[in-house]
Amino acid sequence: MSSIIETIKARLDLVDEVGQVVKLQKTGRAFKALCPFHNERTPSFYVFPESQHWHCFGCHESGDIFTFVQKTQGLDFPEALRYLAEKAGVSLDEQPGYDTAQQRELAAQRERLRQLNEDAQLWFHQALLRLREAAPARAYLQSRGLTAETVIAFGLGYAPDSRDGLCRYLLAQGYSEQELVSAGLAREPEDGQGLYDYFRNRIIFPIRDLRGRVLAFGGRALGDGQPKYLNTPQTPLFEKNSVLYALDRAKEAIKQANQVIIVEGYIDAIMAHQYGTRQTVACIGSAITEKHIQQIKKLARRITLALDPDAAGMAATEHGIQEALRSLERTIVPVPLPAPPQERRGQGQGSGARAIIRLEEEIDAQIDVLMLPAGQDPDEVIRQNPAQWEEALAHPLPLVDYYFVAKTMDLDLRQPRDQALAARRLLPIIAMISDRVKRDAYVRKLARMIHVDEQSLYNELQRSLRGRHQSVAEIVVPAESGRREVEGNRKGRGRQRQSSQAPAPLRSLPSLAQTGLSSSEKAGTETLSPVSPAGGEEARVGEGGAPVSAGPGGKGPTLDRGSLDRVEWEDYLIGLLLQHPGLSQHVCGIINDGDFIGTDTRELYHFLNSLYQRGSSSFHQPLEQLLPSALLETAARAQRRIEAASPLDGAGLIKAATQCATRLKRMRLMQLNTELRYLIQEARETGDLTAVHELERQLQEIHRQIREIHVKTNLQG
Repeated sequence: MSSIIETIKARLDLVDEVGQVVKLQKTGRAFKALCPFHNERTPSFYVFPESQHWHCFGCHESGDIFTFVQKTQGLDFPEALRYLAEKAGVSLDEQPGYDTAQQRELAAQRERLRQLNEDAQLWFHQALLRLREAAPARAYLQSRGLTAETVIAFGLGYAPDSRDGLCRYLLAQGYSEQELVSAGLAREPEDGQGLYDYFRNRIIFPIRDLRGRVLAFGGRALGDGQPKYLNTPQTPLFEKNSVLYALDRAKEAIKQANQVIIVEGYIDAIMAHQYGTRQTVACIGSAITEKHIQQIKKLARRITLALDPDAAGMAATEHGIQEALRSLERTIVPVPLPAPPQERRGQGQGSGARAIIRLEEEIDAQIDVLMLPAGQDPDEVIRQNPAQWEEALAHPLPLVDYYFVAKTMDLDLRQPRDQALAARRLLPIIAMISDRVKRDAYVRKLARMIHVDEQSLYNELQRSLRGRHQSVAEIVVPAESGRREVEGNRKGRGRQRQSSQAPAPLRSLPSLAQTGLSSSEKAGTETLSPVSPAGGEEARVGEGGAPVSAGPGGKGPTLDRGSLDRVEWEDYLIGLLLQHPGLSQHVCGIINDGDFIGTDTRELYHFLNSLYQRGSSSFHQPLEQLLPSALLETAARAQRRIEAASPLDGAGLIKAATQCATRLKRMRLMQLNTELRYLIQEARETGDLTAVHELERQLQEIHRQIREIHVKTNLQG
């Protein structure tokens, strides 16, 4: 499949694709523009035609034509692959991983259902606008504050209170009864009297995909009909827990604001759009799911929940927060810790005191909550008091502050029992904050809230933190050298080992228990000593992390820096992660998606890293069920790379993965260094001193990162 990717990239021009989204300005051999992914006044987004990649020196996003299409259109990789293949005139049906007959038949069925839904939506819409019996529906929408322009823009409709009005219309258009049933628009009665309409006497809300195509419908009952809301049942096009209402209309505003606001109902979302809050979407059925978060995080890094302020809404908010925390990417941040007491006592005596750093995970996004007046849904607040809505938007509750409200709503904080309960509920949440200043501020806030001494809470917090610290790695950096050592924070200094596992077949991904790491090393709780250069499999690691030949009796060819190009290094890292998913925790803080130059290796790294973050239960499934078919060939190639190398286990695996990730990071930084020097020269020649100063600032940052890599890993140029 990688050859198909390269064929597509060879036939399409990144400059043309980017030029359809932003206005490009020629600058020497590059192009610059205002970044489409964040707000800025001075262009920091550059496209490099020769390498066919782009980079923003403002928000630090980067990639190729595939990543640009994915980010601007909110597509996943298989969708972007098919989209670009169509533009390039490349057929995917004949490629490995695609069943030609099955795929074509399925695609034809889905396209037929899309057209059926479009025809049904037009019929519903015209019924709302023209039928006399739709007057109550029109009056209801007007009473909810929706304008005629909004009704038309969202394509709202009406399902008449007749047995088979829609069925008769669609059958007359040439659709079959089976197609109507498959689309969820009709039902077959048990009495054999012919199809009847699924939606009757309801206001209809068309549900569209990200590209604006009608997937399904939601119907609100008029009068006393039950259920109050009825959605299209699951179909080949529609899965309720994976679609966000109005996302097609909100996506551009979401990208510009770098924020998505999630509300509960159709009317809530529509009203927000009508009043200008166009970054708003609604979850269908009120439950936020992992699939929703997977869509959202492609567009924005800030998620604001504005669900109904009743008990059900609070429960839905709590559920949404948990789904977001589980599904969003994480970054690794260093948290300084005080040196051990024995080393502090040795300061000033030439003992080489050391600073200890703990690695912790942070969510690579911001989650906050809109707190609305009790008893008022978002659309009511927007209509009745727009200023109050704007105030809530401007000052949402940060996640921890929301928990302070939500976790104590049912407590009487004047009672000692409830004070203790509040502390037990909130201290574990405070312990999750890595910023010590913020953590201390919330401890003080809790102390004031429950009227207890701060020191008592600090003591309880420290016990909670000690429990958390047992599951994170610590890095100990000697004061006299830049060499990095990884040590655990428990008293056992020995390292448990397991024998190397045989390479996993392509059909399965090993569980965390099969990674070849000991249980303590997987959790990061035991000592991970520096790899000794004297003997042992751990010593057989080449510079940058690739295993070298074991000598005359060794397995596979020698893999050293000179014999591997960058894509091969990427294959090697992917192969390690495929066979040992637990290594993700050691490399995700070093390298990110944008550091890969291979489209397929980048997407595979993103997929594996996301899979690891969501938990290990999925690793027992066959690989074919987990990976997009377009990436199976790359996965096989990466596994062959590992099979050709010397076997490793324990700390040797960790060292191989981290050094390989570090080398790839360094390669990317060197590439950025070259690009920045070129851009600075071009800016000087054109007299753009503002650009020169900004680019030089960026260059200094790149140099700082390169020096840091040299110091901490002792890599040679």
